[in-house]
Amino acid sequence: MKKTYRVSARVVGSKFIGEFEANSKEEAEEMASESDEAYISLCHQCSSECEDIEIEEFFIEEIEE
Repeated sequence: MKKTYRVSARVVGSKFIGEFEANSKEEAEEMASESDEAYISLCHQCSSECEDIEIEEFFIEEIEE
C-alpha cells in the first residue's frame, strides 16, 4: 500500500548586506546581523512556495583599499 509524504527543502541564497567598518570579521558579522538590511524578501509567487526562509550564514570578506 502506497503512502503519501510531504517533503520540504531548506532554500538558501545570498544577499549583499553592506560594508561595515569593524575590528574583526566577528564584529562585522554582528553588525551585519543587526543591520536593517538583514532581511529576506520574495515576490508574491515565490513566497507562496517557500516557508521559514532565514539567513543561515554570513560570509565576510575584508575590503582592501
